[in-house]
Amino acid sequence: MDVVGFSNFLSQRSFGKEEIASTVNDLQDFESFLEKQDKSLDVATTDDFYAYAEHLIQHKKNNASSFVAVLRYAYYKKNNLLYRNAMEVLDGSEVIHNLSQRLTAEFGEETRNEVFGDIVEPPLGIRPQKKPEYMKPLLQRLEKKLGTQKCGEFLNHGLRDRYEESREPDRKKFLQLKNIDAFLLAKRKEFMKQLGHHHKNGTLFFTQEITKEVIDYVNADPYIETGVREEDRIIIRKIPHMAKEYLAEKDEQKKKYYYCHCPWVKDALLTDSEPISGVFCNCSAGFYRAYWEIVLGQPVEVEVLSSLLRGDPLCSFAVHLPENLLEQEQTEY
Repeated sequence: MDVVGFSNFLSQRSFGKEEIASTVNDLQDFESFLEKQDKSLDVATTDDFYAYAEHLIQHKKNNASSFVAVLRYAYYKKNNLLYRNAMEVLDGSEVIHNLSQRLTAEFGEETRNEVFGDIVEPPLGIRPQKKPEYMKPLLQRLEKKLGTQKCGEFLNHGLRDRYEESREPDRKKFLQLKNIDAFLLAKRKEFMKQLGHHHKNGTLFFTQEITKEVIDYVNADPYIETGVREEDRIIIRKIPHMAKEYLAEKDEQKKKYYYCHCPWVKDALLTDSEPISGVFCNCSAGFYRAYWEIVLGQPVEVEVLSSLLRGDPLCSFAVHLPENLLEQEQTEY
């Protein structure tokens, strides 16, 4: 491992000496693990990464910082495979813990225990194929306990963290523009610019490679990610989680796998003839709900219009805009 170069890279990004030392130490632990198998960081495979993750779990060292260290080094080395693996461990890792916390807060410990039963929260770093094994029985019990409608309403408030700080710049931009359509246009331009940057530099947009074909696909559909206002609603379609692979795939089951974003669901789409109940897609609605509530500074309702788990070919959502916001825009413009 290039300790000096990596340390300088972190230093240039304003990391403190203690955090740099901790990050390097975590990477050296990974490197030592690989060296015992005559391998190295720069050529580590997905299986190597998850073997290390299982090693961390076994020794109770699977804290987030270990995977963040891998993420930072992969970014420094432009190692997309390693970056993707680390990101997929961290992305959505809070979901089952948040489910447990919210069930207790809203319905009491007895209901929480009834839903979870003998299921314990999964350790950070489990292989993606194992994640639906946790979510499927939890959701079956939750839907049975609450009923489909109440379960959907509960999930619609989201199981992801709200990421207030990262969404604050969009809140400021909206306040500056004071208009939904102008904000959506600016957001769309920024999104396409971001994809173009990743394509030009060979970097990943979250966990996926951006090719010219992906850019053309997104550019042709203004509903993707940023959304389009239709009267009192913003209609949004998700970008496929692995758009390059999605566009090239012919098999419909595999296309669904490449499209789905949820780490707690997607592997079930490959192997399970009866995957997780479609009510769970309200959690994705909750992700958009959190974003738009932060941007607009007030509560919103988000409706699932279509989803893979309901048998649809794609996932789309409607953000219902508050009446007072629309009335204010009509007054000002």
